[in-house]
Amino acid sequence: MFSLFESMLQEALSCRNGFEEAKKILVQAGNITLKNNFEEFICAINVLKHGKGKSYNALVSQSTKLPFKIKLIGENFFEEGDIAEVSTLIEVNDKFVLDCAELIENVSKEIRNERSDFFL
Repeated sequence: MFSLFESMLQEALSCRNGFEEAKKILVQAGNITLKNNFEEFICAINVLKHGKGKSYNALVSQSTKLPFKIKLIGENFFEEGDIAEVSTLIEVNDKFVLDCAELIENVSKEIRNERSDFFL
């Protein structure tokens, strides 16, 4: 969902990096809270795709404030004893997926407010 959104942003905003352009627009609009939330989910998606690295470290440093769960260093499970748990560094559950969809919708709305020619 996020990768598709990035591709659509690149085309609609005529840019090479849709996420970076969207974040600039959010800052120009004064919506720093939405930009920060967007950045958290961009990092989460990067962690899901690539594992530990720069995005993981950024999320670990703010793990208590995140709207989703991240496995910290040395943690093996989100829920101890859940043998059906999928091994990921970010807990992907219904809430996470719905939050991603809502975030995409909110970012799109904010961009439309700033750029009347923006359509997704």
